[in-house]
Amino acid sequence: MKTPVLYGPDGSVIDFSSASERAALSEELATRRNALGGFDLGAALGWLPDPDPVLRKRGDSVHVLEDLMADDEVTQAIQSRKLKTLNRREYRFSPGAANGEEPTAQAERLCDDIVRDFEQLDMDVLISGILDAPYFGMTPIELVFVPDGGRLRLVAADPKPVEWFAFDDDNRLMFRGEFFTQARPVHPYKFVLARHFPTYKNPYGLRLLSRCLWPVAFKRGGIEFWCRFTEKYGQPWLLGTARASATQPEINRMAADLAAMVQDAVAVVPNGAKVEAVEFSAKGGSQHLEFITHWDKSINKVIKGQTLTSDVGNGHSNAATQTHYQLLGDYSDADALMVETAMNNIAWAYMQVNAAGEFAPLFSYVEPDDYAAQAELDTKLKNLGVRFKKTYFVRTYDLTEDEFELDGEPEDAPNHKEPNATAAGDTDFAEHDTAGNSDPYQQVLDAFVKTSLPEAAKRNEKFMAEVKTVLQAAESWEDLQLMLAELLGKSMDEDEQAAFMGDLLTNADLFGRYAMQSKSDDR
Repeated sequence: MKTPVLYGPDGSVIDFSSASERAALSEELATRRNALGGFDLGAALGWLPDPDPVLRKRGDSVHVLEDLMADDEVTQAIQSRKLKTLNRREYRFSPGAANGEEPTAQAERLCDDIVRDFEQLDMDVLISGILDAPYFGMTPIELVFVPDGGRLRLVAADPKPVEWFAFDDDNRLMFRGEFFTQARPVHPYKFVLARHFPTYKNPYGLRLLSRCLWPVAFKRGGIEFWCRFTEKYGQPWLLGTARASATQPEINRMAADLAAMVQDAVAVVPNGAKVEAVEFSAKGGSQHLEFITHWDKSINKVIKGQTLTSDVGNGHSNAATQTHYQLLGDYSDADALMVETAMNNIAWAYMQVNAAGEFAPLFSYVEPDDYAAQAELDTKLKNLGVRFKKTYFVRTYDLTEDEFELDGEPEDAPNHKEPNATAAGDTDFAEHDTAGNSDPYQQVLDAFVKTSLPEAAKRNEKFMAEVKTVLQAAESWEDLQLMLAELLGKSMDEDEQAAFMGDLLTNADLFGRYAMQSKSDDR
């Protein structure tokens, strides 16, 4: 076997068979100890200092971040983002295996064991704790095992307070406790870390809450000033004018009477004195509101990456709203991936203590079928000339064969009588049943729509197209409610909405009555 060599740009030759060259490749050069000239910072302090720039500049620790949760905007932003991932209720463990191979019997058994163990755990608490990692940088999860028939059964997987942990110079997790006692390393199979964008320089992870510290501080100051402003200028001032010859004691007594008048609305003033109410313009209040709104938006941008999912406001287009919902969905997808990574790390530790060397079980979310996207694809294929069979729709859309018929496929001929006239425009079934194999009631409904609803359809054609776009973009019932509310507010006023819904309900009721009566006549 030839020894690998590398030719440098200056014509030099590096021979990797040399022991010195191999040692240079195997040793780590860019370390904290080497960067500090041999000084072991972690050993000197007991742990690696937290490099968070916001906390370090203020001289605070991670403890202060919990106080930010008292802010209403911070709380709703965190809940909105977390719930979007917590609502993914379907997940599973699958046996691990090499690519292209079937799982071994031991891998199957290991997967069954971990599923049984997790059935005894509170998964909502565990996943919610993992989802706290973006806000506090990381979530340490302690695993507790007990012997059970020749294996170690997992009886607890609890998220623990982030302030109890630190890292050493080699970025290994250490437990230091509440009062910052001497930190000690933890067992690699005892703790699992869920972290948000960790780096070599900052193993503690990126904390979103520390980036909200200044917006919350400025917001609180603005609210306090706004309250004082409103209290001071929100009600009329009583201006008293004393008579020219009034003495200082008389002036003081008059001021006291006016102060009491603020509470009692009654005052007695000396002869010749005058009292009037002076009102001030409170235009400055709107500026205070804009100031507070600015910081609320900053909080939402830090935590959710956008603002429209918390405050739609005025003047925003439907396209902008959908873009913001899509961005929140991207954050939710990233959070779901973080949960999968943490759960797979737990499964790896479970494998190490129960079947070392075996393939660990794999955790994954079960994504719901996207029928809208599938239907859109099927429509495009049909336009290209593809002809589908019933078995395709049964398999793809989870239907049963007796629930639908394909266009052009012969139906089981029902023996319908053909009534002479209908209640909607004297429409005769015989006039529409020209093919001899179509549903006469469907044909009457089509004719009824054409004769009764042309103006409504024309008036609402653009609106219905926008509704279809909203339905395709919405990812949950909550999304759909917000987006439809915005769309209705832009497209129709309340009277138009009521008239539109009234037309639809009235026409549906009339045809329903007619159809039931016709079927009764058939019998």
